[in-house]
Amino acid sequence: MLLAGTALAQSEVYGPPVPPDLQQQAAPGAAGEAMAIDDPAAIPDGLAQAASRAVRTYPSIRAGEAAIRASGADIRAARWQRFPSVLVEGRTFSDRSGNPDATVTVNQPLWTGGSISATVQRAQALQRRAEAQLAETVNDIALRLLSAYYEIARGARREAILRESLAEHQRLVESMARRVEQEVSPRSDLDLAISRTAQVQQDLSLTVAQRYAAQQRFAELVGDANADPGPVPAYSPQLHHPSTEGAVAQAIACDPTRQRFQAEAEVATAERRIAEGEILPSLSAQYSRSEVFGDRVGLVLRAQTNGGLSPLAAAQGARLRQQASQLQIATAERELRERIIVDVVENSTSRARIESGGAAARSSANVTESFMRQFVTGRRTWLDVMNAVRESNAAQIGLAESETSAMASAARLLLRTCQWRPDLTGPVEQ
Repeated sequence: MLLAGTALAQSEVYGPPVPPDLQQQAAPGAAGEAMAIDDPAAIPDGLAQAASRAVRTYPSIRAGEAAIRASGADIRAARWQRFPSVLVEGRTFSDRSGNPDATVTVNQPLWTGGSISATVQRAQALQRRAEAQLAETVNDIALRLLSAYYEIARGARREAILRESLAEHQRLVESMARRVEQEVSPRSDLDLAISRTAQVQQDLSLTVAQRYAAQQRFAELVGDANADPGPVPAYSPQLHHPSTEGAVAQAIACDPTRQRFQAEAEVATAERRIAEGEILPSLSAQYSRSEVFGDRVGLVLRAQTNGGLSPLAAAQGARLRQQASQLQIATAERELRERIIVDVVENSTSRARIESGGAAARSSANVTESFMRQFVTGRRTWLDVMNAVRESNAAQIGLAESETSAMASAARLLLRTCQWRPDLTGPVEQ
């Protein structure tokens, strides 16, 4: 399980000020540029190991790999159409006393209007589509696992803060109870302390439930009910705020969804060529042997229509599917660009929140201690003390949220720009 207590040790680590290039960057990523930093050390070992295990065992991954192998067989089958075909027939005729007449025909295609080449190209495009679909599935699983992992981390850090806050509130309740018994403070101050303690307890219960739900999602994706995500990841301003220069261009270049639509456009192009080839005549060399005609070698020109002008309609349909796939490519690029920019903004703004949140956490802790001393001397009210305690807890939680947001957005950027990929090459775990 994630160790909740380790989150508190990170409270003294804060990021430097936001670099000017990130403050002034309107749209990250110009065409042809590359990401300046490709350090997979930003991916915690627990997340990397869990992602690799998930993609090796997830059923849809195994199905995608089987589809790729099947498409390889389809390519071999399409290439075999270039080789001769052999036809053996046996006939009986009444005028020959029922003796069978065997005929052997060997047909070698010479020209088919490009339909055989288009069939091979279609099979190859279908294989590329299967490969892109597998990469899409890997990305989807990795993103879902990444989300669950950082939800666990966020919950663990929040739970640690709330448990410490609950203990502090309970001490305050005990202290105020003694003051009420001694008639030093009114009963209303004790009621306020009890109410605030109950609120912290409710927040803690909700946090525990949310972390448990994230843990279950994590375990289901990994395929192990006892999956251990490891310790809470430590925030590092050097690792978790990578340069975003060229992020959009790099993400678009390796986006599997875009690659899938490109493959579908190639499939539609090949289908159009196949349909157009069916309209044209075909030429082949033929050898035949029969008892009636003996050995014969010649050229065969065949022109044939199936269903009238249906090949023309089929070609038109394939052309329209090609256009639709091209439009889908543009749509995929827009959606990916939007997701990358959102991650970039989240990552860069979290850096500023971490800097200000760290200062706020330190200041609020000092204010709480000061208010406690001033309350004893009668210079502050109990409400001031309780409000200071609440603000201190909120500042600590805000800092933890900002650091987790920075780590999660950095991991998504590395995944979407293909600088980190779950390992599919290891042994399959059963």
